[in-house]
Amino acid sequence: MPIRPDSGFPADSLLCADDGTALARFRIREDDGRRVAHQVRPLPGFSLAPVANQIRHDLAGLRLETSDDGLANALVADGLELHRAATDMRHDLADLPTPPALSDGWSLGAPGWDDELAEGLAAAYGPHHPDGAWQASDTEQIRAMFDNSDPVPPLVGASARLLDPDGRSAGHVLCAGPVPWTDDGCAWILNLAVAPRAQGRGFGRALLIHALRGTRQAGLPSLGLSVADGNRARRMYDNAGFRPLTRVLSILLPPH
Repeated sequence: MPIRPDSGFPADSLLCADDGTALARFRIREDDGRRVAHQVRPLPGFSLAPVANQIRHDLAGLRLETSDDGLANALVADGLELHRAATDMRHDLADLPTPPALSDGWSLGAPGWDDELAEGLAAAYGPHHPDGAWQASDTEQIRAMFDNSDPVPPLVGASARLLDPDGRSAGHVLCAGPVPWTDDGCAWILNLAVAPRAQGRGFGRALLIHALRGTRQAGLPSLGLSVADGNRARRMYDNAGFRPLTRVLSILLPPH
């Protein structure tokens, strides 16, 4: 079988050559209805070209995530495009920043989703954003979390909406936890964004610190996030005490 369970690591699967030789180790998870082959790690002793060829054949149609630059380069050299380059980061919650004072009339309210928030995030995620433009599927995914806890429920104490003096939504931080796609039982920031009309006032940092404090109050060991290359929010995460954990390179594998 080209793919078989790894008896030594029950959570892992092995990608194998046609003769049964194991070429790479990976895990399968679901993300927004799409199957993802993540933590793809080539095994030592093989050139990357045949590993990339086997991946294209046996993992066709999946999104691949790897920290191996050589493997990503081999797939790109084979005609595929790098979908996203990002850094996973963690905060151990030991030393938390002091929450900043908000401008008069502005506040952090209960998490939720409404049309004003959807409009603000669509404006914040323009076509040149490192994560791409906001899509209707992004709204659907967040609504599913609040309505059906699908695929995970929000971590309410670590999530919040930014409210302007008129009580209208102008941004939010959305966390979940513990999340099933990590091994350390951490919470995760799924989305943190401020509408353009509210940017430049320190509200992003206020939402981030709220998430950190809410995660600690929930008794979870750490808070994680993924930040794409070129995202200016990276400096805010560094200043708040997040540390880089691993690089994640994503490639969409075409179907057969």
